[in-house]
Amino acid sequence: MCQATDADPEPEDLIPSDTRRDMKSTGASQWYKVYGRSVPPSVDARAAYYGPKRPLWKGGATSPKDVPAYLKGEYPGDYGCDVLGLCKDPAKFATLRAQELFNGRWAMLGIVGCIVPELISPSNPSAFEPVWFKAGAQIFSDAGIDYLGLPGLINAHNIYAVAAVQLVLMGVAELARSKAAPKDVDSLYPGGKAFDPLGFSSDAESFADLKVKEIKNGRLAMLAMAGLFAQGAVTGVGPIQNLHDFLHL
Repeated sequence: MCQATDADPEPEDLIPSDTRRDMKSTGASQWYKVYGRSVPPSVDARAAYYGPKRPLWKGGATSPKDVPAYLKGEYPGDYGCDVLGLCKDPAKFATLRAQELFNGRWAMLGIVGCIVPELISPSNPSAFEPVWFKAGAQIFSDAGIDYLGLPGLINAHNIYAVAAVQLVLMGVAELARSKAAPKDVDSLYPGGKAFDPLGFSSDAESFADLKVKEIKNGRLAMLAMAGLFAQGAVTGVGPIQNLHDFLHL
């Protein structure tokens, strides 16, 4: 595995400046440091997941030549792997980082959306479609879609109205993320009261740890979504039913 040298920077020097915010830690961030952290209390998450001492993609078999010089462990989820050389150009690297993070976030939301319909017990089962890739088509039926299977909550009949509402809500959020965040803050992690109301990012170490967890779960969710697409195409049913069939429940 690559070893640090005397010339190697300290892990905190490799963390983008927005991570090292000079903020007062909130109760949520303090709770996370006690109960949520993924490393022992004696270990700083920044040293464990960033910089030259971070885990590398081949584990103990990683040699210095396996890790490109431009992958220094500055960013969450950097395990020194770029066999195709896609990240040599800093501008392209920044673009790929953003694309991976956003797709990972969408995939995590998508997994929830694929599973929840099958877990709902609607008041009118005959009018409810639990399979995730068929559920959206209910909006074209006379009954429309009852959100969460509850008739009194939201009943959607018009695809254009749903698209317009989503466009406005997503547009406002994206505008706030990209334009309203302070200039010295990474727009991928804007934080603040709007995007981090509980203040988990107010502690630099907790923030660095949570970034790693987010990208790792996002990568797993993207693979899981690919699996759900394949399963749905082959079996025609949802993931929960696939699991029941596999376990013979």
